[in-house]
Amino acid sequence: MKNTRIHFLSALCLLFSSVLFTSVLFTSVLFTSVLWGNSSWASEGDHHHEEEGDHHEENIVELSDETLARSGIKLATVQAREIERVVTLYGKLQPEPTAISHIRARYPGLVSDVAVSIGDRVKKGQTLASINSNESLQEYKLRAPFDGVVTEKHAGSGEFVSDQTLFTVADYRRLWADLQVFPQRLAQIRSGQSVEIVAGEQSFQGKLQNLVPGADGAPFQRARVPVDNQSGSWSSGIFVEGRVTVGTDPAGLAIDNRALQTLDGQAVVFVQTKPNHFAPHPVRLGRRGVAFSEVLEGMEQGERYVAENSYLLKAELKKSAAGHAH
Repeated sequence: MKNTRIHFLSALCLLFSSVLFTSVLFTSVLFTSVLWGNSSWASEGDHHHEEEGDHHEENIVELSDETLARSGIKLATVQAREIERVVTLYGKLQPEPTAISHIRARYPGLVSDVAVSIGDRVKKGQTLASINSNESLQEYKLRAPFDGVVTEKHAGSGEFVSDQTLFTVADYRRLWADLQVFPQRLAQIRSGQSVEIVAGEQSFQGKLQNLVPGADGAPFQRARVPVDNQSGSWSSGIFVEGRVTVGTDPAGLAIDNRALQTLDGQAVVFVQTKPNHFAPHPVRLGRRGVAFSEVLEGMEQGERYVAENSYLLKAELKKSAAGHAH
């Protein structure tokens, strides 16, 4: 009887120890799981923030002092400005009528020598051709009436000439934008207004000099703007737009139009986030003038932004994005 009681107590102790061990083991496993689970979530959260930080850094262009100076990038400040109201007119570039000369022989005779070809630049008084007169039997010379370009030539050595045009010389250093003004626009257009003449990527800032009636009873008037063509970059006869400033309106915030770039179909401006660091800010624009545009959203008063050569930052940003893609 005594042995039986001892065996029973031993079995009971063993059972109690087994239950206690199982409970401790379960608690340890549960605690470890929770600990590792929290660690995993923290790691994922940290990784998420790192990705956000990396993405943010990818949209920032950093330039060295040397690169910034060499690039010609100029900064401006977001501020209130007057926005121009613009009316667009259409027309053509024409030469000054008195700057085209059709040159004829003074006396009938034989051409003994031709000194120029089409496209040659000539100076005032330069010899164009020599002609032997049938009347005096003496040679005389045809000369350029002013500096210009030979645009037509109808004379050859040994040819008999009388009253036909032999040469045309034109001076295209000054052209005129001849813009059509229809009746509905006429009240807005007057002499002295600023006009931007545009053809493709070219532009010229000038003043409207005068308004004249349309030729042959045309139902419009002609607004004439002189265009300086000393560089020879404009061609007579091309079609142009004339953006006439007819007034101004105040805008609370405005930016230089040269600052505007497009990224992923969105208008952006590169803003200086800190020295030598620039980030593209999407903007929503209001009224647009010749030089400045109203900003409705995306920028704040006093922010510094890239006004000139911002396309260089766009190119750098795209190059960086391509590098990350690989």
